[in-house]
Amino acid sequence: MDREERILLCIFLMLSSVVVSYNLFYIPNIPNLEVVKEEFILKEGEDTDNLKDKSLVNINVASEEELTKIPGVGTSIAKRIVEYREQNGGFSSISEIMNVKGIGKSKFETMKNNITT
Repeated sequence: MDREERILLCIFLMLSSVVVSYNLFYIPNIPNLEVVKEEFILKEGEDTDNLKDKSLVNINVASEEELTKIPGVGTSIAKRIVEYREQNGGFSSISEIMNVKGIGKSKFETMKNNITT
């Protein structure tokens, strides 16, 4: 190998190491997290009780009192949800809650973003 080939080989190896190093330490662009954080920041005058309304209610384990925090669910429907859950071994999906008497498609649409299984 003559001198020119060695120089070209060295240049190639140096450039290759730069490319490899760049890929090892590359940090991908992360979406703007400010949008997500805004959801959890208290607004002026807002108390922490309002944060409870933003959390999901697990319809398989929630008490009647917890179920009444779901929009459109009063004490009688909460009682029916618990009865249905006990008779059928729980809910396999949130849409199954429409099997409970008094919960139709329109009521489900208002509550689906506040419940989980």
